[in-house]
Amino acid sequence: MIYKTLRTLPKVTQIEIIETGNIRLLCSNEEEIDINELALIWEQLQADFNEKYNKQQHSKVFNVYKEIEYLDKKYTIIKCAVDSLEFNVDNDLIELLQSYGYRLTLENYNEDLKRIDRESEAITIKINKFKEKLPKQSEQTESSGFSIIENMGAFISILGFDFDFYTVSVEKYHDALEKQVKNKIAAIEKQNAKNKK
Repeated sequence: MIYKTLRTLPKVTQIEIIETGNIRLLCSNEEEIDINELALIWEQLQADFNEKYNKQQHSKVFNVYKEIEYLDKKYTIIKCAVDSLEFNVDNDLIELLQSYGYRLTLENYNEDLKRIDRESEAITIKINKFKEKLPKQSEQTESSGFSIIENMGAFISILGFDFDFYTVSVEKYHDALEKQVKNKIAAIEKQNAKNKK
């Protein structure tokens, strides 16, 4: 099964994908599926999530993650291409590097490879600048420093009933459980205010 909606995507899986970038977790079993298709599904899920539950901040964080992932993959591809070209001339790899804007000629082949290798290090600087834009880990986790599992554990304590943390969908988490917890806390606070009078 491929999780294609917020109704079926487990909240724990969503958080894990956000933290690790592993969109293959969208497949509940070991199906072979095109990574580009999964990326499109993930983008749609995030767009749906941001539209329904998130404020602008989370959308910005997601875009920063996407940029980091793109730059990281680009850096890896360039490094692998340079390493491979040091041992064997391959026109496809040369064209790949040229498509990234690098100049590589047969006349200055070794010097060009060394220059490309050095210049590609600038990508890591960009990645680090994007990482600085991310919220600190404690800001990123649910409910001020709690992991999603700890958060759901608190929900059980407040609501007084148990549920399977790993199957609760994103939609159920936000539309039902989170709202019930907020309502129950508000009711408790209201009752405490009455008792103090």
